[in-house]
Amino acid sequence: KMNICLFLAVVTTQLFLQPAQVERVPILREGTRIAGATGTLDREKQNNALVMKLEREDAVNSALILLPNQRLAEMEAVAEINPENRFRISGDVFAFGGRNFLLVKEAVSLQKHAQRNHPTVVPIDPNKTAVEREDLDDSVADIVRELEEATGSLVRSIRNAADNPIAGAPSQREGARITARRCHLVRNNDGAWIAVFVSDATGLSDPPVTVLPGTIFESLVKSVRGKNQTIPVLLTGELLDYHGHGFLALQDWRPVHSTDHLP
Repeated sequence: KMNICLFLAVVTTQLFLQPAQVERVPILREGTRIAGATGTLDREKQNNALVMKLEREDAVNSALILLPNQRLAEMEAVAEINPENRFRISGDVFAFGGRNFLLVKEAVSLQKHAQRNHPTVVPIDPNKTAVEREDLDDSVADIVRELEEATGSLVRSIRNAADNPIAGAPSQREGARITARRCHLVRNNDGAWIAVFVSDATGLSDPPVTVLPGTIFESLVKSVRGKNQTIPVLLTGELLDYHGHGFLALQDWRPVHSTDHLP
């Protein structure tokens, strides 16, 4: 009897010590293109990240963190007048820190009407064969909270850009592409990673930009973290403008080699 009691005590202790299983919303693969989806903007608190809540029932992830660009600024201006305004959007998905981000490329404001009974068709993760109902139970509040934990420095940097617009500043050309541009990476006061372009042959350089999250960004940060930040890297991507502040949607990067020349 004593052995049985000891066995039960050990088993019970192990059961209680096991960490609780946390349901995670499966995320979309980076590079997924969302086309013609409808939804609304949502922000749990004033200082939280802005989220696009898609109107769909079969979504792998129906709430995506919006990345800063001119389209987002235009959508915010509309939502400020009518917070329940609906939008039809198209854009590209990025993945970082276990969450999805959306770079809106096209946005159309729609009049608000009753919720549709059929879902918007949006590409989902090709590796996902079935979507379970419990996968959709994450609230926007949970998503934003975990985003703040995973990428809080970036969120603060984006928030500061919105709170401190630069009127009349020589902004980045929205949608302009840079290819293998030589940059130094530094951290700003919010902790976000900033790409500072090396001056070209004329002695001029573009304004610095905040590098946005994604799988390529993650590999870049892992490579440069803790190393000599005076050593430049070559960045390729798309320049974005948000309230006069520059951002970069990173598409590729590599270290500088001795045979490289200034762009």
